[in-house]
Amino acid sequence: MGKQYNEIEEVDILQLIKARGEDNLLIDLHFAIKELGIGKGILIRNGIIIILCKADGGEMKIDGKVYKLSKNNVVILPENHVINRISPLLLRERSMIAVSVDYVLNMPSPIDTSIFSYSRYMSVIKIADGKFDDLQSYYHFIHKESQENDKYKKEIIQSIFYALVLEILAEYEKVFEIGSDVVGIKANNLSDRFFQLLAMHYKKYRTVQFYADNLNLTPKYLSTAIKRVTGRPILDWIHEAILIDAKMLLRTTDLTVQQISEQLHFSSPSAFVQFFKKHIGKTPRKI
Repeated sequence: MGKQYNEIEEVDILQLIKARGEDNLLIDLHFAIKELGIGKGILIRNGIIIILCKADGGEMKIDGKVYKLSKNNVVILPENHVINRISPLLLRERSMIAVSVDYVLNMPSPIDTSIFSYSRYMSVIKIADGKFDDLQSYYHFIHKESQENDKYKKEIIQSIFYALVLEILAEYEKVFEIGSDVVGIKANNLSDRFFQLLAMHYKKYRTVQFYADNLNLTPKYLSTAIKRVTGRPILDWIHEAILIDAKMLLRTTDLTVQQISEQLHFSSPSAFVQFFKKHIGKTPRKI
């Protein structure tokens, strides 16, 4: 399952999928989550886990941020973040899909990679009854097709999963839309307001000052508040957002380093290379 350290169990999604004889996507993985135990924290590597939650009640905690669970939630356990606590109710859910990073990156459109970003900022979103039923239908189609021996089984599953991801992204976009009345972004929740701004502006603005100004706060106050809620420095979140995009562009497009640096609003290609090497430990060309 992975190595354990400091009471945190590391779960490598790609390794988990291959161990079950699958190829980049695995359903019905409640067995794997249950093995970890409710009391342990888990750290997801090389993928994400999507859970369609029908239960009402309970909570989960990711990087120190507590999410209350209710009926018709989509829960995404994000990559490279510590899930400190998982509700026993969530562990009983059957509608789970584990998917590797490469599987998402090889989807027909790079828009799918937004699911990595959104899930880091908000891992639980509420879905309306009718739309949640649609998501469940996609899951059941994937489950049914996984039991078949059709010639185009992989292609069919990929197409259905692609539709599922687009539906989830559409729900996220409603929540993250500036001025949205959706309950997911609460006017009095500072961390949600910060992540809403980050999702909209990370490509161009990478200073704490920018986000503090937009929230009418001092940089020190905002930094302290985000660290207290999430357990991570605010600059970690800002830098991670741009690094996700940079890695996606490097792996899925033919854009040059210069073109990517321009698209991500770096002052020069060398500034982009230095930023990337500082945070990743290698140059963009070696990704």
